[in-house]
Amino acid sequence: MKLEFFWLKRFAISLTMCCIAAHSWAEVVEGFTEPFRTIHVASAESGIVARVFVREGEAVAAGQQLAVLDDEVHRMLLEIARQQMDATGRMNSTRAEVELHRGRLNKLTELRQAGQAYQQEVDRARADVEVALGRLLSIEEDIALKKLEYKKIAVQLDRRTITAPVAGIVTTLTKNVGEYVSPVDPEVVTLVQLNPLRATFLMNRDQSAKVQIGMQVTVAFTDAGMAAAGVVEHISELTDAESGTVPVRIRIENRDGKYRSGERCTMDLK
Repeated sequence: MKLEFFWLKRFAISLTMCCIAAHSWAEVVEGFTEPFRTIHVASAESGIVARVFVREGEAVAAGQQLAVLDDEVHRMLLEIARQQMDATGRMNSTRAEVELHRGRLNKLTELRQAGQAYQQEVDRARADVEVALGRLLSIEEDIALKKLEYKKIAVQLDRRTITAPVAGIVTTLTKNVGEYVSPVDPEVVTLVQLNPLRATFLMNRDQSAKVQIGMQVTVAFTDAGMAAAGVVEHISELTDAESGTVPVRIRIENRDGKYRSGERCTMDLK
């Protein structure tokens, strides 16, 4: 009986020591979640906001239209450039003129070979062909410039529509309908990207030495009672002099949007 009690006591002591060791081995650090990216979406063009297509708090897809500036003048300029680019009257008449002068030159050349025309007439006909070809080349160059002008105006018109660079949530509408967007104040919408989500932990030197970039970790959301898999994406090379901590950032996939930004979270360092 005493022997059994002795071994039972030894087992209890060993179990207690293991629990204490495990508790000291696992170190919990606290952090918080934040948007993966905060984007101040700006307009490349200046002008009056004509329409806003989104509301604050609305989820948007990459490439979705957010707002558009007044574009009536640009549409008119684009139509004018298109008409000028497609105009073929001068081109056709000049080509006909070139063919006419070439025909006359060929005929005079034959007559000159037969001794029935003067060389001066042949030279004048050849000069007429060269002049007509010069006019044709000038028209072709002018049309090429008009095509470039058309493309330029089309790009300017397209840039008057502000689109979302990434999928995210609209947090702030900086400009509303009727307000002016200027080169010194081009921001129209503030957008946050929540997929992926970022968790930031401020660790001491020893704690940061236990993680490495690319390491798989588990982030626990205590208030929500959930946990998420994450990947260490950044370990700061600098230690904050005031707090003595090293920022470590974890990337968390958040396709379903179930993890919120701004929540407290924890991570076990083992």
